[in-house]
This record gives sequence, structure tokens and C-alpha cells, in this order.
Amino acid sequence: MAQAEQEMIIGLQFGNDCAQVTWCSRSMKEPVTAGSDGAAGQEQYEVPARVWESACGRGDRSVLSAFLDSCIRDCVPDPLYEQMRIMITLPQLEEAFWESIPGALTDLGCQRRHIYLQDYQSGFYYYTVNKKKELWSGDVALLEFKDGTMIGSVLHIDRTKTPALVTVEEAARSKVDESMRAGRDDEAWDKERDRLFFELLKKVFERRNVVTCYLMGDYYDRSWAPRSFQYLCFRRHAFQGKNLFSKGACYACMERAGMLRMPDLLYLGKDVISQNLNMVLRVRGKETVYPLISAGINWYEAHHECDLIPDGETNLTIQSKPMRGGAVTDHILRLVHFPDRPNRATRLHLSVYFTSPVCCEVEAEDLGFGGLYRTSGKRWRRKIYLE
Repeated sequence: MAQAEQEMIIGLQFGNDCAQVTWCSRSMKEPVTAGSDGAAGQEQYEVPARVWESACGRGDRSVLSAFLDSCIRDCVPDPLYEQMRIMITLPQLEEAFWESIPGALTDLGCQRRHIYLQDYQSGFYYYTVNKKKELWSGDVALLEFKDGTMIGSVLHIDRTKTPALVTVEEAARSKVDESMRAGRDDEAWDKERDRLFFELLKKVFERRNVVTCYLMGDYYDRSWAPRSFQYLCFRRHAFQGKNLFSKGACYACMERAGMLRMPDLLYLGKDVISQNLNMVLRVRGKETVYPLISAGINWYEAHHECDLIPDGETNLTIQSKPMRGGAVTDHILRLVHFPDRPNRATRLHLSVYFTSPVCCEVEAEDLGFGGLYRTSGKRWRRKIYLE
């Protein structure tokens, strides 16, 4: 119990120019974002973060470990890595990130099974549904500014399904860089930006019931966009801040730690597996559907291992079924050149994992059978591609 009370939950956001840390312990009611002076609660803490991307690209774990350690120690009081769960959130996930970042954190003492990664869209989802329900009773808009472009995305909940399905999609974008300014003076440019922002908002809101808007960062300002802000705030909730993604990462990590209960929703992010994988097995003499991978989890967290004893079979059948409903599909792993042994005298170790949201790899390994039969060293593999 004492160890559980000391467990630290961290959401660490990496952006193009900065990193941000939100943290929580089991004794706290709400996560807090580290402040600019190192104190918690000011929700303004950002540190330069160019080093993380270059370290990931080079595979330089020592540099990345040192950077992560510096970010966490500057923001979190007395961090104990062996008692830490941490969710890293990035604009988008790439192979270099989900391989190098967990390695760098395990070098610091974190347990690999307590290290998670997600993209910004997932952070937007976790942040949104952990606020008052009235704030997501309809669609929710997210307004960002990246590389001279205003971007509007919408979170939509399809409540006709059980459980309700959640999607986040980009609805509109508009360039507001120097090429669009085209030599206008400050006053004329403010008017043009206001017009462009207003047109973007109309595209985001049209044919949607947007009840809440979140504005990320400090680009959007009523001083140059009075018409847009008037439209934005008309019969809608509107909030502006910088810690949405890091706080969303912390909420996601809290959910994995069992510290909060999520609403009955199924998030369909681009990194989420959309199909359930099962096997029909005989367990304690009774035929049953044995779950391997459940739909709705991130593909890089989807992994299952178990041992099987074939009963006359020379094939293994994996079944996939879309979580939105549809037919079951059988995928056969053929155990070619299966060892010549008596029936039920072979134990197989089965590993199932994903290498992308739609590509599953299945591997079966012959373990022999205790002291009676030594392993043959045979392995059988198959890739399963899901639509």
C-alpha cells in the first residue's frame, strides 16, 4: 500500500519547440502542470525540446535519457523512477520514437510496462472526456496554430452505438504566414487574419453541434480577431491554454493505473486497433472463446503471450472481428513439419503483437514437453493484415 501511495503519474508532452510536464500522485484529486518557476499549478512550464527529436533520430539513448531526467527532475518533486508511470505524448508517433523513448526511460529505472506513448489527438480525447459532461454533450473543437497555419479539429461522439464511438478529425485549416500577409500593414493584416479565422470557424462549426472550443497556445487573441471571438463564444464554452496535451497524457496514464474510471466510450484514433482477435480453445474441458487482443487499444501496447497444447491440430486459427460489427474472419497459421510426437505431447508458446494499427504478427514456438520431449527449435510465423 505504501508503495502505491508513492506512485507518480506523469504526462510528458513533446512539441516542436518545447516540453511540458503534468503530474499526479494517488493522494491528489487532480493532476497539475509544473509552473514556470518550478512550482506546480501555474500551468505555464515549457522547456526547450529540440534535443529530444535529434536524439531520437540518432538513436542516442544517453542524450535522450539525460534530457528526460532533466525535464522530470525540474518539474516533479522527488521523482522515483521505479515507482513512476509515464505517458509520452507527441504530435504524431513514428517508429524512432516508440523504440528510443521507452529505452531511454528504462535506463533511468522506469519499468517498461509502465511506459506509454500516444499522439496529440489521443491527448485531446482524454482531456475532453475527463471534464464536466456538459462540456462534451455535443461536438468539441480544438483550434491549434502550427508553422504559420491555423488548424481546426473536431471530436465527435456517435451515441447511436454501444459503446459510443469517438472520433477526432481535422475539419479545416488556413495559412496565415508571411505569404498570406502580402505586404499588408499591421492594421490591415489584423483585419485579414480575423476574416481568415472567421472563415475557418464557419467550416469547423457548419452542420455540427459544437458546444465547446479549446484554443491551444497564445496565437489566437481577441485584440486582432474581435469578430471571430464573438462568433466563437456565441452559445459555446471556450477555453484557452497550453497544457491540454500534457494533461490529457496524464489522464490517460491515470486510467492505465486504475486511478480514474473512463466513461463508456470507445476511441477510434489512428493508432487504435479496430478489431478483436480471439481463438476458440478448450479450457478445462469446455470450448470457449479465448481473447488475444481487444479492440480499442493502441497498437504499440497490444501484445499477448500464452502456452497451448495442440489436441490433434496442425494449424492454429486466429479469428478477427471488427469492433463496429461484421463477420468473423479466420486466419490460419499452418504448423508445417510439426514434430512427430504423440497427441497432446507438445507445448507451444504463442506470441501475438502488432507492428502497425492494421498489421498483426503471430509466432508459435515449439517448447517440447517437459522432460519427455526436448524442443525442436521450430518456430512458425504469420502476418495478419486487418482491413
